[in-house]
Amino acid sequence: MYGEMHLSRRELRSCMDLGKALTSELDQNRLFGTILKKLSDLIPADIWSLLLVERERNELVFKVSVDLDIKEFKDVRIGMGQGIAGQVALTQVPMVVDDVKTCKYFNEQIDLMSGKVTKSVMCVPLIFGSQTVGVIEAINPYKTNKKALSLLMFVADYAAIAVENTRRYHYIQSLANKDNLTGLYNTRYLYNKLNELFEVSRVSGEPLGLIFMDLDNFKRVVDAHGHLNGSQAIQEVAHTIRDCLGEPSFAVSYGGDEFVIVLPRHDKKAAIQKAEEIRALMDKTVYLSNRGINARLSASFGVASYPEDATNITRLLSVADKAMFSIKDRGKHAVGTLF
Repeated sequence: MYGEMHLSRRELRSCMDLGKALTSELDQNRLFGTILKKLSDLIPADIWSLLLVERERNELVFKVSVDLDIKEFKDVRIGMGQGIAGQVALTQVPMVVDDVKTCKYFNEQIDLMSGKVTKSVMCVPLIFGSQTVGVIEAINPYKTNKKALSLLMFVADYAAIAVENTRRYHYIQSLANKDNLTGLYNTRYLYNKLNELFEVSRVSGEPLGLIFMDLDNFKRVVDAHGHLNGSQAIQEVAHTIRDCLGEPSFAVSYGGDEFVIVLPRHDKKAAIQKAEEIRALMDKTVYLSNRGINARLSASFGVASYPEDATNITRLLSVADKAMFSIKDRGKHAVGTLF
């Protein structure tokens, strides 16, 4: 296919250099930016966008764009077969549309959100093995001839390899930072991330909230129903915690039936509210119901925040931990602070 491109020596050299750069890059943000920057140089267009397949839901999501505010489209999901991008992702066949008015697949949703006007589209799939990993889409490309499409397909082949490389790299990295049982972060991640977040808070002046959480009387559950059911209960509690959190907050499996919840930009009042939210959801949840056990679980919560309660990480952890044990001593199943 590429032998028929009739690329100039400069264009071929540029593509090869880009291919080497892409396949050696493991930082996703730099990778995605490099892909679109190089493409916009090679093939000028009003808008370039890179969309990747979110595997859990098998939908396309915007990852980076040139001349579109990507934050406006972070919640946009494009189903396989939906619109031109979705059709290309589904069929794995490139599509060049000189006039979108004549294309039955064109969907004006993005135009309505962005205020842009799409007249023409050039879109190619990113294919790794036999799977579509994403698409690259040019809106109103200045040229839609065979040479432009060939250039885009050439880059797309390298981009697909690069995208898959970064996915696998970050997946392996995540395994080192995740708890096997709950899927929450582990203590290794906690201490590394806290150092980073603490510095951000110190420079920005934004608060940082922390919750220590320990299940109440969990040994009774294990004694009554066994270790396997106890492990499943821990997993289900982890789901409860996750349901109450949004980024950039995160939860950590601290060992056994203990958890730590990290809440960037949360002062003490907001952290207490979040702990109460988790406690209330636990009270409404029936655990181990799929095993016919229908267990009710509760927890004790200790809350601390920077800079109200501590000026360093060690002190922040200690204050939250002591606040949690204070609740344990006073009867459990509550949220408390040390000061």
